[in-house]
Amino acid sequence: MSEEVETAQAELDRKALEAFVVENEDLERLEAVLGQFNIFEAIGVVQQEVRHSDFLAYLIDPRGNHGLRDAFIKRLLQKALTSNNAALPISPIDLDLWDLSLARVLREEHRIDILLLDETHELAVVIENKIGGQEHGGQLRRYREAVLKEYPDWNIVCLYLTPEGEEPSDENYLPIDYGLTYRLVEDLAESRASVLGADVRTLMLHYAQMLRRHIVSESEIAELCRRIYRKHQRALDLIYEHRPDRQAELREFLEGLIREQPTFILDDTGKNYIRFIPKEWDKEALKAGEEWAGQWTRTSRMLLFEFNNRPDRVSITLYIGPGPEEIRQKLLDMALKKGKPFNPREKSLNRKWNSLFSSRFVRLRSGSQEEEDEEEIKQEIRKKWERFLEEDLPKIDEAIKAESWLWQQVAD
Repeated sequence: MSEEVETAQAELDRKALEAFVVENEDLERLEAVLGQFNIFEAIGVVQQEVRHSDFLAYLIDPRGNHGLRDAFIKRLLQKALTSNNAALPISPIDLDLWDLSLARVLREEHRIDILLLDETHELAVVIENKIGGQEHGGQLRRYREAVLKEYPDWNIVCLYLTPEGEEPSDENYLPIDYGLTYRLVEDLAESRASVLGADVRTLMLHYAQMLRRHIVSESEIAELCRRIYRKHQRALDLIYEHRPDRQAELREFLEGLIREQPTFILDDTGKNYIRFIPKEWDKEALKAGEEWAGQWTRTSRMLLFEFNNRPDRVSITLYIGPGPEEIRQKLLDMALKKGKPFNPREKSLNRKWNSLFSSRFVRLRSGSQEEEDEEEIKQEIRKKWERFLEEDLPKIDEAIKAESWLWQQVAD
């Protein structure tokens, strides 16, 4: 590419970025929406399916201290029944006449997300909630059959709740979407304002707002993002191309932690892994030899600590790599016998790798690094690293050095 073409390209890129940041009404609106405080966003539950189920179970429970009594579950069932036109043992009119105030709500009973049981009307409501994942292994059928087996003569209603109202694999489930859910939460927060505590009403409005922003298929944020991208695709593609790489930054940070310790040797490193070993372990007896050369690390070391630097987590593991089976078996037996801090994942020797010890340092929200403060992540990792150096490593090192057969072999 000639210098003139490169200059022209750079000028076009600069103008695209200027147009993106100057007088961009959609961007200003998006920033305003995201800038509004929301308690559910603040505590990081937007994509946490379990937390959604917890809060919905709270609203569904007629015995809860929210002041709704049975209004939420009755309206949810009525809307599900009327929108699906299904032949079911109960009708919206039945629900309007019934008092469900004595119903019990259970979480994870038979592994069901939410289960409501009302003995008065012999009603069981099964709710399977999916935010980001999909159903698997015939779970819907198993949940329904478990309830049917325990309550064979009851009226059973099964709901499948997803962001877009996806069709369930079991035709006995009624599909409902989060659009219905957020409208129901918002409507009840307004219509029952006189009987709701101010804190409960605020919480419900925040939940509805969070669903509208992030979960429902036609959310305000989704529409704003689409409009912005259509209008400023060039600028956004440039920004994405030069986005920060959290894994690369953490790799550099983790390598720095190891280099700070004069008693460690840095071994192979990559974007997803950083391997190291205490200097005192760097003996020929713990090297695999020519037969296994190149099967794991270029140094042929057989026993190595490894930082697992993944998009969703940072953890540390002590691995036995490929090498003589006799030595590998003795190391595994040692870990199984010693107990904590060793925590082998398998009790038998694998063909190539076995973990003897592992500890998670930090969990990350994969794909959402802008939401997490990089310095806080590093501080948390450093805190866990210091704990590892002070508590776990000395015990592991003592156990390794207590294996006289190994150090006798080293001396020989």
